[in-house]
Amino acid sequence: MKCSTRMRPRPEQLKLFGESSAMDRLRDVVRAGRRLYLPVQDWAIGLFGKVARRGNYIRERIEGDDPLRDASRAAIYVHFDRGGIVHDYVVHQLCELVGAGYRVTFVSNAPRLPVESRSRVQPLCKELIWRFNIGYDFGAYKDGIASIADLKRLDSLVLMNDSVYGPFWDLQDTLGKIDESTTDFWGIVDSFENEYHIQTFFMVFLPNALISTVFKNFWSDLPYINHRMWVIRNAEVKLTQILQDAQLKAGVLAPYGAVVATARERLARQIPPGSEHGAFERFCAQVMKEGALNPTQYFWDVLITDYACPFIKRDLLTSNPNDVPGTSLWPQVVVANSAYDVSMIARHLER
Repeated sequence: MKCSTRMRPRPEQLKLFGESSAMDRLRDVVRAGRRLYLPVQDWAIGLFGKVARRGNYIRERIEGDDPLRDASRAAIYVHFDRGGIVHDYVVHQLCELVGAGYRVTFVSNAPRLPVESRSRVQPLCKELIWRFNIGYDFGAYKDGIASIADLKRLDSLVLMNDSVYGPFWDLQDTLGKIDESTTDFWGIVDSFENEYHIQTFFMVFLPNALISTVFKNFWSDLPYINHRMWVIRNAEVKLTQILQDAQLKAGVLAPYGAVVATARERLARQIPPGSEHGAFERFCAQVMKEGALNPTQYFWDVLITDYACPFIKRDLLTSNPNDVPGTSLWPQVVVANSAYDVSMIARHLER
């Protein structure tokens, strides 16, 4: 996010990047239609999942060395790689979980899980569960949680997947920022896309959440659905919603309101007066106008530099789905703020 001037943009300058009023009205009509259609669609997809997908999708269970056999903390780590490779950055994440005192269940949705990959994981985990990729990450979380004999005895449960690189700092230090007196479940970032929720690439559940009926029922009732948006709306978003409805208290490392305010303040000093074109200017307009954005995409650098967010989303670097400018600077940002070995990311990106 670099630019030369400190002048604050005038409203009429920002409006140049906005949609026309006619387009805004059209979008309002589309949104209204979606609000009516989506609940029906989600009901039908959910019914299909409950009726047609009631089987066992676990291919194999492999015993791990279980280095933390008596730990009162557990983690479910979800892996996917088309070749079944367990990359260096994944091993680093598993080591960080073990270092923070978590007994890890490794769940892989990969089409294959070769011997070399198993041997990298076994020394760090209680168990490896190799399953069909039915239900995506939430199907894997569901099966991983079901493998834990007694949730009620746990002090903490982490759900994590390999869609992020990092952590850039000691994971135990990051987890130490949780105020357990005011928090029942916790994550790195929250979002207002769809509805308010904590993003589920990394979530922590504390005893009040783990012993709750709503937590138990959510996972037991969750169908195995292979529909990305259904999973986002009815699993990722719904998980936060039902826990909050049960008066369980949410917490995050980097609250969305604070993050977006920091990003806007920074950008307001950077937009050149009279700018009308270019990816950076369009990005600035998106950030400045009202509306929910995905913080891990749009504010990835602010999260690292200002909020000590220990992760960066993998798809931001592999495909940059929102065309966020400046993502090529990720190595400099990470190296300037941490001692993390960025070659682990580079090696994965090369594949």
